[in-house]
Amino acid sequence: MHQAIGIIEIKGLASAITVADTMAKVANIQIVDTEKAKGFGWITVKVEGDVAAVNAALEAGEQTAIASDSFIAKKVIPRPGEEIFTVFWSKEEIVPEEPELIVETEEVAEPETPVEATCNLCHDPLCPRIKGDPRQDCIHFEEEK
Repeated sequence: MHQAIGIIEIKGLASAITVADTMAKVANIQIVDTEKAKGFGWITVKVEGDVAAVNAALEAGEQTAIASDSFIAKKVIPRPGEEIFTVFWSKEEIVPEEPELIVETEEVAEPETPVEATCNLCHDPLCPRIKGDPRQDCIHFEEEK
């Protein structure tokens, strides 16, 4: 059974988020929902919890909203009837569908890195001679004569 519900109307989304954050930090309440009104940019923040906690949360939320000039109205309903929840407090849990992950493995050909020639005479990558070795070690030494 719900002990109390609270509703506070705020002007603007940023202010509503700030007010909801303040209410959640001040008292042991649960933020149930936020609802956007059809006009004027009003946001309704719905909370529930113990009567004292909901009162404290709405008072803190009101002070925060007044400081930013965005307070519209608030209401605490202690021990609400179950009809309230069926009409105004729909708690439909919308479970987002998990998208199927399609993993396509694509073989990426690694770019061929050019083999650097170690021989500075013939510039042949197959030549075992390293720069600084005697010229006679080059496989193309006899051809160069």
